[in-house]
Amino acid sequence: MTNSERRPLLILENVSVSFPVKKDFPFQKSRFVRAVTDVSLEIYPGETFGVVGESGCGKSTLANTTLGMQRVNSGKIYFDGQELTAMTPQQLKQARRSMQMIFQDPFSSLNPRFSVFDLVAEPLRIQGGYTYAQQRAEVAAMLHEVGLSEGDLDRYPSDFSGGQKQRIGIARALILKPQYLVCDEPVSALDVSVHAQILNLLMDLQEKYHITYLFISHNLAVVKRVCDRVVVMYLGKVMEYGSVDKIFRNPAHPYTQALMNAIFDTDIDCTRERKRLQGEVPSPINPPPGCRFCGRCPEEQPGCSQGEPPLVEVEADHYAACFLHAARRSE
Repeated sequence: MTNSERRPLLILENVSVSFPVKKDFPFQKSRFVRAVTDVSLEIYPGETFGVVGESGCGKSTLANTTLGMQRVNSGKIYFDGQELTAMTPQQLKQARRSMQMIFQDPFSSLNPRFSVFDLVAEPLRIQGGYTYAQQRAEVAAMLHEVGLSEGDLDRYPSDFSGGQKQRIGIARALILKPQYLVCDEPVSALDVSVHAQILNLLMDLQEKYHITYLFISHNLAVVKRVCDRVVVMYLGKVMEYGSVDKIFRNPAHPYTQALMNAIFDTDIDCTRERKRLQGEVPSPINPPPGCRFCGRCPEEQPGCSQGEPPLVEVEADHYAACFLHAARRSE
């Protein structure tokens, strides 16, 4: 079944998020960090949707808005047919039982005073309806799913390695069998030797429980391996999104091309020329007019600073926000 024949699990319509900046002196004009600007996306059930871009581009803020952890300034978010942005706090609390998050740093995301049982069983206690014996059984079963054992129930996080701690975090996120899971750089804080183990575990659990992943990463090789579709963000805006295979095979936006060019190549005889972007990332408090990338873009045209480029379809399931493609489509 193609995406066009399925109903999206998560829909973002023109979502924008900004944060106020502390004033340097009285009566200074109010300023805002524009973390996410006018983002529209659709994420389908059972897929892994990647989010990539430089640090500060709005990846984590975007993920937090989909969980209801961060309120939007404008736009709408729909989850499983219900509008999250219109829910009361009590309704949002109920909806969040179908959403969870795996944090980037397993060392700081686990309370060192809690045993493994207390950490993983906490969502069950919050939801209610489970006896102590049922909680022990549920947690033991989930630990087995993530590659740990029942003997680890009464141990503490300090007894485990980084990869094992992340397995505990995954068990805690999955204990309520959520539909939607945000993976915020789940392997970036771990040794390279355990990256593949954790990624394989996530893929196996997704297949078993039919979970939808929002996968944030700086590692494009990982994104290419695990994701079905991907969005490329720059300074809070969508530069390109669509099928992973099509974007990696034919990156349409100059920023995406620069990201792909930065991928480490193990072929020592490779003679390809690496393109380096000039200049610095502009301030999100005062982004440039027009295309956010125009000050650093090697393909910049005179009109790029005059207006924001539309997101146009380059090919099926492949979109880019660039005037070059908008002009070609109009011809």
